[in-house]
Amino acid sequence: MLLTAIFCVSVSTLAFEVLLTRVFAIGQWNHLSFMVISIALFGFGASGTFLSLIGASNPRPRWLHLSGESISFLLLLFSISAILSYIFLIHIPLDYFRLPVEPLQGFYLLTAYLGLSLPFFVSGLIIAIGYTTDPEKAGLVYFASMAGSAMGAIAPVVLLPLIDEGRLIIFSATVPLIPATAAAIKKPAASNTHIADRQLGRKILSIGALTAIGTILYLLSTTDPAMFRAVPSPYKALGQILQFPNTLVIESRSSIRGRVDRVKTPYVRFAPGLSLNYTRELPRQEVVYKDGDHPLVLYGLNDNKGSRFAAHMLSFAAYDIIQQPDDVLLIHQGGGSAVPCALASGAGSITLVEQNKFVAGILQQNYPGLKVVKRNPRTFLAQSNNRYDIIHIENWGASIPGAAALDQDHTFTKEAFHEYWNHLKPGGTISISRKLLLPPSDTLRLWSTAYAVLKSLVVTNPAKHIALLRNFDTYTLLISKSPIRAQGVIDFSNKRNFDLVFLENMNGSEANRYHIFERPIYYLEINRLASAWKAGQQDSFFKDYLLDIQPRSDRRPFPGRYMKWFRVNELYESLGSRFYVLFLSGEVVVSLVFIEALILAVILLMLPVVLVTRKSKKPTLSQAAYFLGIGAGFMFVELYLIKFCILVFGDPIISFTTVVAAVLISSSLGGLYIHRRSMMKVGPVLFILIGVLLLSFAGLEVMPGFLLNLTTVWRYFLVLLMILPAGIIMGMPFPLAMQSLLDHPTQRAYAWAVNGCASVLSSIAAAQLAISMGIPSIAFFAIASYLVALGAARKMADG
Repeated sequence: MLLTAIFCVSVSTLAFEVLLTRVFAIGQWNHLSFMVISIALFGFGASGTFLSLIGASNPRPRWLHLSGESISFLLLLFSISAILSYIFLIHIPLDYFRLPVEPLQGFYLLTAYLGLSLPFFVSGLIIAIGYTTDPEKAGLVYFASMAGSAMGAIAPVVLLPLIDEGRLIIFSATVPLIPATAAAIKKPAASNTHIADRQLGRKILSIGALTAIGTILYLLSTTDPAMFRAVPSPYKALGQILQFPNTLVIESRSSIRGRVDRVKTPYVRFAPGLSLNYTRELPRQEVVYKDGDHPLVLYGLNDNKGSRFAAHMLSFAAYDIIQQPDDVLLIHQGGGSAVPCALASGAGSITLVEQNKFVAGILQQNYPGLKVVKRNPRTFLAQSNNRYDIIHIENWGASIPGAAALDQDHTFTKEAFHEYWNHLKPGGTISISRKLLLPPSDTLRLWSTAYAVLKSLVVTNPAKHIALLRNFDTYTLLISKSPIRAQGVIDFSNKRNFDLVFLENMNGSEANRYHIFERPIYYLEINRLASAWKAGQQDSFFKDYLLDIQPRSDRRPFPGRYMKWFRVNELYESLGSRFYVLFLSGEVVVSLVFIEALILAVILLMLPVVLVTRKSKKPTLSQAAYFLGIGAGFMFVELYLIKFCILVFGDPIISFTTVVAAVLISSSLGGLYIHRRSMMKVGPVLFILIGVLLLSFAGLEVMPGFLLNLTTVWRYFLVLLMILPAGIIMGMPFPLAMQSLLDHPTQRAYAWAVNGCASVLSSIAAAQLAISMGIPSIAFFAIASYLVALGAARKMADG
């Protein structure tokens, strides 16, 4: 009964966690996904602390003798708490953006945190009871827990296209009710001395479980979607457009990659960088939103005449320089104006890359003459030998600058620019369209990335190949394979009243002429940067500049992150001393969540140390260090693999699901292997694990280019093959220690709490490590964590 309960509750728990990250991605932004991880692991840690405390005064803790009815009650409690906490979450007026100005939001946030942690607390209790009841079966418990978790990670991938996030959470919560109901209706053994009492308990549980199932089925059949549906933040583009009358969501599709909403409205006027000289009517427009943001506009273009407005847009500059290009490649993440630009130019062949299959289908339907490729842009380019006259990259970012600070994007790395350059024809041009940010940041970084790549390609005078133009809120960066024809760029900008920002040997009087700022700040800063590059002093410029504008690489691919923590006071003052502006950054939110998690972890871990008085039960420092090390090490390895595989698999959600499932399945096999092998020693296992991880990390670091050139099947196969050995060995240290290094159930419960708290802190810390120091730094801390565990294991063995 117990192993079945652990498997089922693990399935439901992981599915609940994965789906909550989807709900937060839709309702807020991706950086709150880290709060979901913190909530889940806090619940697990709290369950271990709770068991440690209630067992502190008993020689044989009461939970060691829990009956099937008690486990069934816990399963029932998990299902009910998961459903109620989710319904509470989507109806509570939580708006974390208002925290600096509305203290009540702090109460809402705390309430949501504690409410959502309850199902994880109950789930953690069931799993911890499994470890402490019979330590000889720790391997089987670990196998059941990890295998169930792997199933829970995979389930949303299969089911989300069939049922939306909210209803799937309700549905997944029914899984633990299966063993609960089965145990409740099973007759007690004849030898039981409390048959009458247990029969009454079973009847009550049967009625409760059947009532819960009936209620859930009724909720799933209701026609009111608002009861369960995740609602996008009012600050997101979808939340804003839905405020207008006669606006309707005409199609909505969910998948593990995100929710796609197609909206019909008469209020869309999307033409970024449109010249103020253009006064004619724009074509009909519809909008497609991904997770409530990153709007992709579909234009009603009956023929090329309908796209003529695009010739007056800033992003048309490349097409004005290269008349009637033969081959154009469009890469966009939101936007949509690149399509009419290409059509207005009279391009011979237009290829559009879109990796979301739902969006790709909509684009193909709306633009039947285009070739739409359903793949990740980096994978497509790595496997393509085609050359293009223009590669047009359109990426406008999130609705609120800073909200995408934690989003890992390989579109604007140095390696990506190399790929774009290698796929240009002689004389071809790369065109990048983006929002104009103040203080200057994105413009400086992308200009510097282009310069650095051209310099590495030994291009004579890279500045002659780069031009940058702007209007009042957007800019276009041009990178040409041959020296840019300066007069053509000047004529284009003057005719349409656009401002030049950078052009080799341009006169300062040509900047800031039409869309006037107090001073030509973009022109001044980029020319300072250009002078620093020519003098070989670019590193000093990057160090002294207020924001982090260094070019990004695939090892640190976070194009939306600009903040320097040691300059945060100056940034705060430059933003008008408005704290809430800083609070819009996902990086700040993660830091606050880490502080919150650290305080909670210290409380959870210190309570048993202070309140447990018997020396035989009291956890030792070596025991705590060991489980801190393996808990943090496991999570660091998992997160490193997830972030590494985003480039390989082309999507963060696919990477998350694939890696988590692979690690959990392989580690469950490790737990199964050590069952009945009580003679195995922890020290040698950790030593072998560290060696395998070092080899795996070294191999992965040199493989991205090779993997991108492989077919999808081979990419998945090789990555999974490299995960498997390390994953199996990673599944051994925890159950082995439960069997051989701990003497009392209270110590095992405390070890469960330590492992959960370590996972909380490391999962949040890994995000900051990746954006500040690069993804490889996570691997370094994984090895360091396991070395700490190895040292602690040896000390316990010697003691």
